[in-house]
This record gives sequence, C-alpha cells and structure tokens, in this order.
Amino acid sequence: MAESKKTIKIFGHEVNVSEVPIIEAEERFVQYKLEDGTILKVKNVATAVLRVDNEYLPDGTPIYLVASNPVVSVVSSPLTKKEAREKGRAN
Repeated sequence: MAESKKTIKIFGHEVNVSEVPIIEAEERFVQYKLEDGTILKVKNVATAVLRVDNEYLPDGTPIYLVASNPVVSVVSSPLTKKEAREKGRAN
C-alpha cells in the first residue's frame, strides 16, 4: 500500500500530511508494579502514522504523528475480589 496524501485539522490549522503504511511492528508490553501491589502490563498499538509534509525539526528530522490505542492487562492484583478469583479458577 502506497503513501496517501490528506489534509487534517490540528489545533485549528489545516495541515498537509502523508499517511505512511505500517509494514512491520514489534509491540512489546512494559510491566509496572503499582504501590497497591497490582502488576500491570501496558503496550501502545499504533493504528496510523502520518508524516507532516514539508515540516522538519531543527535537526532536519521529519515530523510524524502517530494514532494509537493503549492495551492494558492486569497481571495480578491484591484488590481482585475473592468471588471473582474463585470463579476464574473454576473455569
């Protein structure tokens, strides 16, 4: 799939962008241990990547916008209700 050009509105301004297809992804979970004892796994899944046309950072790097969705998984939590924990074991 080739890049496609479009115009989007950001902060009240029309911006020309090129949608750049994602051809490969390696999305890994990051694990967090919270103060309440819960362990979470989190990853961000990119759904679209847009390159801003003819705009660059001071070092010459092109500017990209990434649309993404977070994925969150509770690995364990001391706050899990006892009934739900027992029901999960029965299945």
